[in-house]
Amino acid sequence: MNQLKVFVNDLIKVSKFTKTKNKKLRIFITGIISNLIVLLDILIILSFTKVFSDDISINNFITIFLFENIYLLPFLVIFRFGCIYYEKINITKLRLEVEENLRDQLIEEIFSKGNYSSSDAYFYINTIAGQVSSFYSTLATFIGSVLQVFAYTIYLIFTDFNSLIILSGGIAILYFPTIYIIKQGRKTSHKTYLTSQEISEKIEKIVDNLYLIKILNLAHQELTNFRKSLKNYYDSTLVNIKLGSISAIIPNFLTFFGLSLAIVFLDVVKYITLDFIGVALRLFQALGVLNSNLHLVSAYHVYLEKLFLLEKNKEIVQTTNFVIDENIEDSIAIQVNNLDFKYFNSDVNIFENLNFSISKNKHTVITGSNGSGKSTLLGLFSGIFYATKGNVVSYSDKFGFVGAVPMILNGSLRENLLYGNLHEKDDNQLKTYIEKFQVFNNENEGSLDKNVSNKSLSTGQMQKISFIRALLNDIDILLLDESLSNVDNKSKENILNVLDSLDITIINITHNIDDYENIDKHIKIEIENEKRIVSYAN
Repeated sequence: MNQLKVFVNDLIKVSKFTKTKNKKLRIFITGIISNLIVLLDILIILSFTKVFSDDISINNFITIFLFENIYLLPFLVIFRFGCIYYEKINITKLRLEVEENLRDQLIEEIFSKGNYSSSDAYFYINTIAGQVSSFYSTLATFIGSVLQVFAYTIYLIFTDFNSLIILSGGIAILYFPTIYIIKQGRKTSHKTYLTSQEISEKIEKIVDNLYLIKILNLAHQELTNFRKSLKNYYDSTLVNIKLGSISAIIPNFLTFFGLSLAIVFLDVVKYITLDFIGVALRLFQALGVLNSNLHLVSAYHVYLEKLFLLEKNKEIVQTTNFVIDENIEDSIAIQVNNLDFKYFNSDVNIFENLNFSISKNKHTVITGSNGSGKSTLLGLFSGIFYATKGNVVSYSDKFGFVGAVPMILNGSLRENLLYGNLHEKDDNQLKTYIEKFQVFNNENEGSLDKNVSNKSLSTGQMQKISFIRALLNDIDILLLDESLSNVDNKSKENILNVLDSLDITIINITHNIDDYENIDKHIKIEIENEKRIVSYAN
């Protein structure tokens, strides 16, 4: 009963997230088709039985009509397999529509709510959406198999009451291994989930630090660790598959084994008919499908739990903790008040009780070691992330951003410069910025209609285009995240001169503060005993 309660609660909760149209109708149609398949199975079994023997359990006007028109049998078979095909297509459409709808919702949730790390965002949009959609398709199949088991059982009981004893014994025997497999399946599913997460994290680490790993000759070490994770994932997945396979074959095994024992030792042949055996075999086949899907539905619980955490995040994240206030003190661009912050699905605060201000139209530099939370601060300043306690007040919502890795579209230079631009800009304005930032060595290279890509441009050129793109949006606050780390000294000096000439607020993450002379404030983040210490210097 506890397993059933968990299943029902999972179903109710997950339905809130999947707003796919006609979802219930599709599941209902699957149930109808499953019962239709049962009817066709019984009719086909009775027809085959009549061919070989007159000893059948039931005679009514339908079976009599069928026996008298045996030529209809091939059409029944065709219709049965047509129903099976439609059932599978219906379930597949349900899965795909749920997946599409859920991914759309999760994208919107991540854009609107914040506090998701990039790995969390990828995991939810890719993995969770896929697993939840599979849960629904499995659920539809599960409900269909439940109805089939019920229908076959009712038929056998009403045609041969002696079968009730056999069925009751068979179901009683099935109960205990089924419950055990479900419990073990949930454990192994959780382990599989954890190991798959571990593999994703290791892949991300290797890809992001490929050059460094090779240069430091750490490839063997990283490969060894990765292979250990793969082995753990393989082992847990294999155990899960074994449990699912066992749950699927147990009913059929017990059917054949039980019948063989009954025939050998109990002489039950005289109590059963050929159609009874045929329907009983179909019943226990349906029980196998039921068991298998029950195992899968139970295994999806670990992924559904992760989906339900989004509700927890909605309670924690208050979008009102980021405020745009044009009437803030004239000299202040951003005010941080009693700020605590932690990422989604984390119990550890990244920052605690931060209080400081960023001066308007000045240059603020943020330094700190990798992983100290510098980029997180930029997210809090701009409303990408929301404080879990306290708030951030900004005098403007006109932000620009330039990161360490420039984004270049496969399109014209004009399209790249105006990407995301909300204001009308003429070509002369674009050309003026191109000249100011010295993007090209000569004028002929800077044609606005020229197609560019990350292969046709140097790293420095791409970064300069990113700066121009940000400034063309008539911004008040420019956020820089190691944006000058990949440009040469001459270009760096020129870019800083252009920025110093502008009447905007600049907040700049860097590892090399010596590159900057005209700064107003230095925010330094240090990690001591796993706690972040934030200091401020003017």
